[in-house]
Amino acid sequence: MSAPPALEVKPSPPRGESPKLKSKSKSKEEEHIGRPAFAISAGDRTRLLRKVDLNVLPIVTLMYLMSFLDRGNIGNAKIAGLPEDLGLSSKQYSIAASMMYVSYVTCEIPSNLLLKKLTPSKWLPTICLLWGIVTVTTGLVHNYPSLVAVRLLLGFVESGLFPGMAFYLTLWYPRHSLFFRFGLFFSAATLAGAFGGLLARGLVALGGQAGLAGWRWIFIIEGLLTCTVALAAYFLLPNSPNHARFFTEFEKDALTSVLEEDSAMEDHSFSWSEVRAAFLMPQVWISAVLCISIALPTFSFALFIPSIISQLGFKDSTAQLLTVPPYALGFVCTVGIAALSDWMKHRAAFLLGTCLVGMAGYILLMCAENSNVRYGGTFLAASGVFAGSALNIPWLSNNVRGHARRASASAFQLAVGQIGGVVGAYIYPDSSAPRYVMGHAIATGSLGIGALATLAQWWYLRRANAKLDAAEEARKRAKEEEKDRKTPPHEPGADVEMLHHGDAERRLREEAAARFRYTI
Repeated sequence: MSAPPALEVKPSPPRGESPKLKSKSKSKEEEHIGRPAFAISAGDRTRLLRKVDLNVLPIVTLMYLMSFLDRGNIGNAKIAGLPEDLGLSSKQYSIAASMMYVSYVTCEIPSNLLLKKLTPSKWLPTICLLWGIVTVTTGLVHNYPSLVAVRLLLGFVESGLFPGMAFYLTLWYPRHSLFFRFGLFFSAATLAGAFGGLLARGLVALGGQAGLAGWRWIFIIEGLLTCTVALAAYFLLPNSPNHARFFTEFEKDALTSVLEEDSAMEDHSFSWSEVRAAFLMPQVWISAVLCISIALPTFSFALFIPSIISQLGFKDSTAQLLTVPPYALGFVCTVGIAALSDWMKHRAAFLLGTCLVGMAGYILLMCAENSNVRYGGTFLAASGVFAGSALNIPWLSNNVRGHARRASASAFQLAVGQIGGVVGAYIYPDSSAPRYVMGHAIATGSLGIGALATLAQWWYLRRANAKLDAAEEARKRAKEEEKDRKTPPHEPGADVEMLHHGDAERRLREEAAARFRYTI
């Protein structure tokens, strides 16, 4: 595919010379005022975002694919002999699997705050490299304590990637273009599941090579692949649009203009008051409930789907392959629903639908007698939980203004979601095989809570937007009344002078706040 042509964005003609500042440094708002205004057509905007799609999205998606592959490959290793070789009981396997999510929860927020302090182009690839090394190490463990230790370490080093990537994408895409891209990004989880099943089938065949069991090769080879991706990311991942080598200077300014208009000239500074403010927002807490209710079936699906399918009467090697089709359908649904949601600029109804579809899948798994019908339930479950996760996470990012506040809210949302991973690791004990009724029932109930939380968030955001509309109408009326008053004439350029000398930030933020509406 050839790269899209460079934009030829022309600055609009100046209306007059702006007075020069005496200060050598400029604030972000003053730089925005001094920058020429850009008239960007819909076609130019599409080409601009397509450049981001081609240069940023692939490496981000590949890093997340490796993340999900490396956290979920323990499920493939389970039916390839890991518990038997290490002498694990069903409970010990669940504990080891859950340890990754325990450390993930505790380290997610600090790691995302570090991203705010450090550069994404260095921090995110470093995280990727470290968990690749840990994954390789997992293939070398010889007992239960060492397996628990490496799983804890995996959660520690992986904790910053997903919230960091979710935040990073908001630096490149306007709000109503974000969901489709986030759907593509999150679809890497389903691709990892499909790819992981195929790869596991092949790697298990290496059993005996170098004196290592097949399940050990799963961790070693997949960890080395992750390290390779991380090294490439050091060279391919730019910090921000202004640092992108694939953009011309005009394109950098054009995308900055689009993002500033969309993000309402947000505050890019860091302060602890902004972090605290994130935890006072109702939508953050509702989204956290949503996240944990969807994360529980999502993570348990990744950990146990090979075991669930093998208990339908298939051989272990065949079960590895049969994990691929449900994940493939999950990929199609994740991308398709995200695209439709972006096109309609609506999230809530789609998220509600994914919860209901996932519930239907788990009900089939729980109640159907025919093995083929129960296998069909895995398709509905995969489509619902993965598409739902892809919708919920960026929905919150769309509805929190301010970079520090958004980074904190996203990290908190995802940290709480990892509790679902901890719980999900225990809901499918071997004692409940072959039907796993308890696990399927818990997953169904969890998605039901997610559906209720979606309705609550929908109601809250509609109510909040109604209040913003009323405030905007009041502001317009006040402005009309002010126009009717007699005001003294002023010299041309006086407004520009005033903006350069203290009122720029206040006026830009007031205009931004008036335009902002929550995404429903």
